[in-house]
Amino acid sequence: MALIKLAGVAVFILISGCTYGPREERASIENVTARPESLQFAVAVNYARFRPATGINAFPNGGIPQYLEQAAIVYLVDVSTDDIVEIARIQAPEQLQTSFSSHLTGWKGERVYIQLSGCPGSECYGDLMQFRHYELSSEAVPRSIESRPEDVDRPPGMLARAPGEDIYMRVSAGSRVISVRTDESEPFVDHYIIENSGELAQTGANRDLD
Repeated sequence: MALIKLAGVAVFILISGCTYGPREERASIENVTARPESLQFAVAVNYARFRPATGINAFPNGGIPQYLEQAAIVYLVDVSTDDIVEIARIQAPEQLQTSFSSHLTGWKGERVYIQLSGCPGSECYGDLMQFRHYELSSEAVPRSIESRPEDVDRPPGMLARAPGEDIYMRVSAGSRVISVRTDESEPFVDHYIIENSGELAQTGANRDLD
């Protein structure tokens, strides 16, 4: 009887300790890719809405959050006008829920391509990783495809103006801020920032980074 009581107490402690905190949002820039011979670029953002683990769930290294939403958000930015347009918001497929991530893989004409990755189970590495590919444009809904075209348009891989390059633009991105320069003689300038809500905005709006 004593063992049964002890077991019941242990179960109660485990259940009461498995808790989650208030809802939070988190967004980070995965990568950017410039559209060749233009002042436009696309931005891939990883967005998550979740409840952080607390109590026993938080051990040993912070625990696994309870995800309410995971999505890849893609923006099209026109530096000449500072227009920012969300062209896609793709929810994480069921088979990619663990370690979900997104990555832009290039442009072809007016279309940009994105790869989503993740795993279906609790572990995610090597052959467990699965991928999905989509074709995006500002004029249509995301289209699932087998893979990115091989003959994508490739932007210059150098800071200097490439031979034959008419329109000069270079873009650099961290996890929160995007810097741009459109003049070879000028430095990069911070222009855009991602908020935890997943919204991309101009830095001049003085939005909160936290």
